[in-house]
Amino acid sequence: MHMSVFDTLFPAPRFLVMDHAGLEISDDSIRCVQFARTIHGMRIKKYASMDIPAGIIEGGDIKNEAEFKRILTEFDEKNDLSYVKVSIPEEKAYMFQTDVPSTDPHIATQNIEFKLEENVPLSAADAVFYFDLIPAALTGGAIRASVSVVPRSYIERYIHILRECDIFPIAFEVIPTAVARSVASPDMSTTELIVHGMKNKTGIYIISGGVVTFTSTVDYGSSTAPEAYSDLLAKEITRVNSYWLSRTGIHPNIQRVVLTGSGVSGYRATLTTAITGIIPHIEVAQVWSHVLDLATYTPPIVQEESLNYAVAAGLGLDS
Repeated sequence: MHMSVFDTLFPAPRFLVMDHAGLEISDDSIRCVQFARTIHGMRIKKYASMDIPAGIIEGGDIKNEAEFKRILTEFDEKNDLSYVKVSIPEEKAYMFQTDVPSTDPHIATQNIEFKLEENVPLSAADAVFYFDLIPAALTGGAIRASVSVVPRSYIERYIHILRECDIFPIAFEVIPTAVARSVASPDMSTTELIVHGMKNKTGIYIISGGVVTFTSTVDYGSSTAPEAYSDLLAKEITRVNSYWLSRTGIHPNIQRVVLTGSGVSGYRATLTTAITGIIPHIEVAQVWSHVLDLATYTPPIVQEESLNYAVAAGLGLDS
């Protein structure tokens, strides 16, 4: 169960939510994916990517707004985006867990609002947040929420820029949640670690019971020399796994590592060797498996390239 107040800044008619593209905006690229329902099942209606030159966006901050608008407008003209669900980079989100008194979304939301300033450097008035309820089997029966918080000013600025480019956001979502929706196991009893490679950084996310319960972003990515990157990834996975097992009240071991994003699939063999005995399985993500029937439909994006679309695909799926 999840609840988001990101969309309270721009309420949208319900019918629009079903017809949108997932739009990932990173420091170095824009990607979109839109799915369509057909009589033969779900299909990829459109997909596209465009590079963003260095210096226009840094760490999620828009440094050159005029050039960013030009790129967005060009991307929209080529792909006719209209309504989109937009990514929020990890650097712009705070994450914490807290117990709440009820599974009722409204009661939980009010409780979390009261606790925001205890957990993040933002007041309730200056923040928007999203939360998932963690399965009770993982909390000893407690009602616990995993909360992501973003500055309201950041969301409002993005809304303004997107609308000036004739792109209309129906929702925003943090990247780890979008990635989890597209590649995490549907088995609610599974705990897994997702490695999300990007050009100059890598996200490490733990998904337990379908909920993002831990995120970390390190400042090296696929542009790093291969041998060094492999070694750094192995050390970070080992560190995160040790931290996870040391947490009180968290019992399930991480059962598998899932590789997705830019340039990480090629490290499966070396990582398997490096973390033997720590986490039993390492797999390359199947980005389309949650939405497409791959037995009857061949996506227009090859497997290796599809890993770059994990965020946009997750955003393109209905919540």
